[in-house]
Amino acid sequence: MIISGFAGIYTDAVMTRSDTRQLKGLAILMMLWLHLFSNEETVRQCCYLLTYVNGQPLAYSLTRLASACVPIYIFLGGYGLAATYQTTAGHKLYGGRRALALMVNFWVVFLIFVPIGCLLNPARYPGDGLTLLLNAMAICYSYNGAWWFLLPYVLLTLSAQLIIRSIMESSKRLNVLWLGGLAVISIVIYVLKSEKTITAIWPVPGVMTLLNFLSMLFLFGMGVVAVKYQWANSLWNRLKSRPQWELVLWLVVLCVVKMMLGASSLLNVPFILLLIPLLLAIHWPRWVHGALEFLGYHSTNMWLIHHFYYFIFGSLIYELCYPLFIFLCLVLVSLGCSMLLQPLIEPIRRKIRRM
Repeated sequence: MIISGFAGIYTDAVMTRSDTRQLKGLAILMMLWLHLFSNEETVRQCCYLLTYVNGQPLAYSLTRLASACVPIYIFLGGYGLAATYQTTAGHKLYGGRRALALMVNFWVVFLIFVPIGCLLNPARYPGDGLTLLLNAMAICYSYNGAWWFLLPYVLLTLSAQLIIRSIMESSKRLNVLWLGGLAVISIVIYVLKSEKTITAIWPVPGVMTLLNFLSMLFLFGMGVVAVKYQWANSLWNRLKSRPQWELVLWLVVLCVVKMMLGASSLLNVPFILLLIPLLLAIHWPRWVHGALEFLGYHSTNMWLIHHFYYFIFGSLIYELCYPLFIFLCLVLVSLGCSMLLQPLIEPIRRKIRRM
C-alpha cells in the first residue's frame, strides 16, 4: 500500500485501518479525476454534456477538489505512522521494509507496462539507456508522470522514524517552531516551482525529488501532530454529535468554497484538515464504505498504473466523450489491472515483512 504505516487498529486514534483505507480509496478516485480533466482545453474539445461553473466545464472545476488527493495521502501517512509509533510505544517502524515493499509495487508495474509501451508507443519508450535507468530508479518519470510522487514518498518513509520521534519527544513550543519552519519551506518551494525563470535546473536528476520531499514534510508533520495532541479526535467528537443533514451541508459548503478558491497547493492544507473529520463523522451507506475500502486496498497499483492511459494510448480514452463514462472506464481498467497484478506482488511483500 502507498500509505504503508497502517499496520493495525489505532486504539488511541480517530481513524482505524478501515477508515484510512477508505480515505485512500477516495483519494485515488480524486487522483484519477484530476489527471483526466485538469486540462480545460481537452475537456472542452472532447467531452459532451458540459455543465458550466463560472464559465468553466464542471468536470474541469471539480479538479480543484481533486487536487487535494496527494495532500490527503501525505497527511494520512504521517497520521498512520504516528499512530503506529504511539500504540507500540516507539517501536521501530521498519522504514526500510516499507520503502522496499513500495518499490516492489513499482518495479512489477514497470516490468509489465514499459514493454507494452515499447510495443504500442515506440516513439516514447524506452528511449536511450540513461532514460531507461533513471525511470527504473524513479529518479526520472518521463515514462509516467504520476510517478513523480514515488521517490519523495520513499524518502519520507525512510525518514519517518526520525521525524515522528522528533515531534513526539519535543515540547509544544518546539513543535510549533518545527511545523512553522516546514510550512515556510513548503511555501518557498511552491513559489520556486511556479517561477518559470528557474525551470532550467529541474532536469537535473534528483533536484525535483529533493524539493518534493521537503515540501511534503509539513503535511506529514501535521498528521503526526494530529495524533500527538489528539486535536483531530476533539474535532471529530464534536462533529459526530451534530445532525447528519448539518454535516452534509457543511461538506457541500466546504467543497463549493474550495472550487471557488482554486487548486492552489496552499489551499489544500486547511481544506483536508476540515474535510477528513467531516467525512469520518458522516454516516455513509455500508456499500460506500465497502467500495472505498476495496479501492483503498488497490490504491497503490491504481496510482502506478492509471497514467499509462495517456502515455500509451494517447487521447483514445476521450473517445467515450462523456466525463462520467471516461472516468469510470479509467477506474475499471486501473482496478482490473491491479487485481491481476496483486497476486504477483503480495507474496513478495509478505517475504519483505518477514525480513
